Amino acid sequence: MPNQSLTERSRSINRTKTIDYDLIANAVRTELLGITGTDKINAAVRSAVLRYLEINLPHKLPEVDLIADEVFNLLYGLGPLEKYLHMNGVTDIIVFGTHIMYVQDGIKKDADEGFTDLAQVETVYRRIAAAADKNISAAEPSVDAELYDGSRALIVIPPEAAEPYIVIRRHWMLSEPLESLVDGLRDLAEPVSTGRTHTEVYKGKKSSDPFNGTVAEYLADAVRRRKNIMVIGETGAGKTTLINALTYYVQPNHIVAVLEDTREIEAPLKYTYYFKTREQTEGARAITYEDILNDCLRANPDRIILTEIRTPESAFTLVNVLNSGHRGSMTTIHANSALLGLDKLETLINEYRDLDKILIRRMIARAIDVLVFLKLEDDEMGNTKARAIGEIAELTDVDDAGNYILEYVYGG
Repeated sequence: MPNQSLTERSRSINRTKTIDYDLIANAVRTELLGITGTDKINAAVRSAVLRYLEINLPHKLPEVDLIADEVFNLLYGLGPLEKYLHMNGVTDIIVFGTHIMYVQDGIKKDADEGFTDLAQVETVYRRIAAAADKNISAAEPSVDAELYDGSRALIVIPPEAAEPYIVIRRHWMLSEPLESLVDGLRDLAEPVSTGRTHTEVYKGKKSSDPFNGTVAEYLADAVRRRKNIMVIGETGAGKTTLINALTYYVQPNHIVAVLEDTREIEAPLKYTYYFKTREQTEGARAITYEDILNDCLRANPDRIILTEIRTPESAFTLVNVLNSGHRGSMTTIHANSALLGLDKLETLINEYRDLDKILIRRMIARAIDVLVFLKLEDDEMGNTKARAIGEIAELTDVDDAGNYILEYVYGG
């Protein structure tokens, strides 16, 4: 029935009392756009299928659950990738042509079975793009999309790539306090003793009390004292996991606004706003970091959490906002040391607005109090063997020459 219209196919199905799952999937697809999270999508698919059956195939209503499962698989099922999306400890899944590699507990492993052929790979990557309301083709050979469980997927196909690549970063909303991370994030139990002679620091512009305790206790104390914290590290170092853990030490009646481009934070707090960016699509405008920051400011939160500073816009807007209040806010940035994190932040701000270098550094020094650098350690095969606290530094000010005044309280 390839030339029949949807209406004709529907009538034919009603006469024959058979199920055309493709027809149902196409009919309900638009109702599901923008919904993320496996449970929410499953519920939305069932509701949409139920409505479709009530109108078009009422005699099939007793089979709504089975039909909804088939429709879900048609719209979201990722074939041989599915098992790894549900496997404990898997953080990354990468498709090279038809070959599948995954990373589990830091170890890179080859899948027992890959895709049968490139046609099956194409079915999956087109399904990923369609579910995110995006197109992929030779004219637009790369797509960044969000999967149904919130994981991020990068798809690159020829002619940009030699063969199709699908790169999936698993979605983890691990929400546990610092004491639960000791085994997975080395050095949390190590001692910190500041002595705080540096609190007479530069012309008395900043001061704090002496502290003696572990790294974990220091970080919890910094959150309680409403210090603005920037967590720095490379991909997979545990930056978002640490931010999630730090939310356990926020005062319970504080209102927190979480700003994300992918849902990653699950704060154990009563009063939390979750704002999310969105890329522009044919039918909808983009929702930018500036948009959600402006809306979040109107909501008047006590603290702001920006899950990662990725763009010049987000860098400038956040630092500008933190200079006007919201003590105790947190963010992350991708870099390989505390100082390089500051350099990255400075560079992004300068890309957004051409300001004097010393002025930018003073803005940053007023906005950020504590820098935490997380490091990855590899074995000889290139597998991650440990995640650790590399450095903790307090950013106290900028001297007259424009140099950051950093006091390392751990590492460095």
